[in-house]
Amino acid sequence: MVGGGAAGLSAALLLTRVRRSVLVIDAGEPRNAPAARVGAHSVLGREGISPLELLRVGREEVASYGGEVVNGRVERVERGGSTFGLTLLPPAVPGVQVAVDPFANARPCLLMSMMPSRSRRCDRMGTPWMR
Repeated sequence: MVGGGAAGLSAALLLTRVRRSVLVIDAGEPRNAPAARVGAHSVLGREGISPLELLRVGREEVASYGGEVVNGRVERVERGGSTFGLTLLPPAVPGVQVAVDPFANARPCLLMSMMPSRSRRCDRMGTPWMR
């Protein structure tokens, strides 16, 4: 998962809870950092929480289910066959690139969008030509 903001951590949490291996790469610079004075709003059960506290709690929850969060910034993504290589800045481990095979255990499944404009549309994941 590239990006460990509220959306990225929510997705990572859902995946770790169903026993998927998850690696989150995040620079730790929330876009809503200026909201620290007033807090984040419309976050169920956490109204007014500071953005940094929300991320701290999210990282802890992901880790509690076996997910891993790495501090870093993705500099480059390269596709090599059925895998993707991510180059991190700064490297999490000097001289090492992260190789990710997102399709190793993939199976087609139905995906229902929650967006109002697409609420009646179902697609099969992995078939972008149907969208």
